Amino acid sequence: MVSFEGTPAEIGRAYGEQCRDGILANVRVLVLREGQEPLPRQDRGFPEWVHRQEATLTEHWPWLLEEIAGVAEGSGAGDEDVLLLNLRAWQYDCYGRPPAGSCSSLAVTLADGTVACAGALDDPAEYYCGPVRFAPRDGLAHITFPITGTSWGNRGMNSSGLAVGISSQLLPGLRSLPHAVNQDLALRAILQTCCSVGEVREFCRRHPFTMNLVCVDAQGGLFCAHQTAAGLFELPTGDGWCALTNHVADDGVMHLLSDLGAKEFPECPTTRARRGRLMEFCRECSGACAMDDVLDLIWRRDDSDPGSIHNVGTIAITLANPSADRRSFQVRQPQTMLGGGESQRLAI
Repeated sequence: MVSFEGTPAEIGRAYGEQCRDGILANVRVLVLREGQEPLPRQDRGFPEWVHRQEATLTEHWPWLLEEIAGVAEGSGAGDEDVLLLNLRAWQYDCYGRPPAGSCSSLAVTLADGTVACAGALDDPAEYYCGPVRFAPRDGLAHITFPITGTSWGNRGMNSSGLAVGISSQLLPGLRSLPHAVNQDLALRAILQTCCSVGEVREFCRRHPFTMNLVCVDAQGGLFCAHQTAAGLFELPTGDGWCALTNHVADDGVMHLLSDLGAKEFPECPTTRARRGRLMEFCRECSGACAMDDVLDLIWRRDDSDPGSIHNVGTIAITLANPSADRRSFQVRQPQTMLGGGESQRLAI
C-alpha cells in the first residue's frame, strides 16, 4: 500500500513523484490514446463538459483540483492531461454509463450483530497501483483503489468507519441532471468527508452520479442504492443485508429510469448469477455468519461458475467490519504476489 499525507498539494506532489511511471503510462494510454481513437477534443460539447466538471469541483471540492495539480507537478505530466485522466475523458461519449465489469458488493449482519461490508473489484490490473491511503490534513483518512494518477475513490473505508462497496451500471439514454458529477471523484469526496450512511445518502441527493452503492458505517447502518446521474434510487435494507452487482435490481426503478430516458439496460453476462449467489448467502446466513464465512464466499473462485464473485478479472477482494473495528480494512489482491490467498489488514 502506498500512503500520502498532508495538504492537497503535498499529497498530490508525493503521489506524482512516487507513482510517476504508472501515471505517465496511464496518460499515454487513456488520455493521449497512443495507437487508439483520440479523445473527441474537436467535439463542441467536449470542452463545455470539461469546463462544467471543473466548475463543479471548484464549487464543492476545490481541494481535489489542488491535489490533481500536485500530481501533474510531481509526475511531470501535463496539467490538462491529468485533469482529463481524473474526469475519465476517454469515456466522454458514454459519460455517466461506464462499461459494466464484474464488481460485486454486499453488506450482511454477522452473528454478533455487527455488519460487514465486502466484495470484489474487477478491472484491468495494469491501470492500478494497489490500495492507496490518503490522510489529508483536513478530512478523513481513507484507503481506496484509484487508477494510478487519479484522485478517485473506489471500494474503500475511512477512519470514521464508513465502508463503501461499488459496482458499475449501464444506463444509455438516461437524461443526466445538469449538476451530475464524475462518479469516481464523487466517491473520493464521500470517503474523505462522510462519517455515516446518513451522510452518504444526503451526499447522493445533492450530487448525482452513476454507480451502484453498498455502504456500512460504524453504527451498523446500511445504505444500498442505484445512484444515477438522474437522481438517487435507494433500495431496502430492512432484513439487515443487501447485495448489488452490475444491473438495476428493481423493476420499479427500471420503470422510473425508463421515464427519465434510459433506452435499455444492458448487462454483463454474470451480473445476475453473482447477485443471486450473494443473495442466497445473505438469506441463509445473515445474523448467523462470521467474518470468515463472508471471506470464504467472496474469495472462493470457480471459473466454471458464473456466480463466482472472485473471477478472472478480480484485482482486489475487500472486507470490513467497521462496527467491530473501524480502523482496519482487509484486502486480498489475487493478481499480485499475494495471490496465494494471503490477506493484508491495512491500518487506516
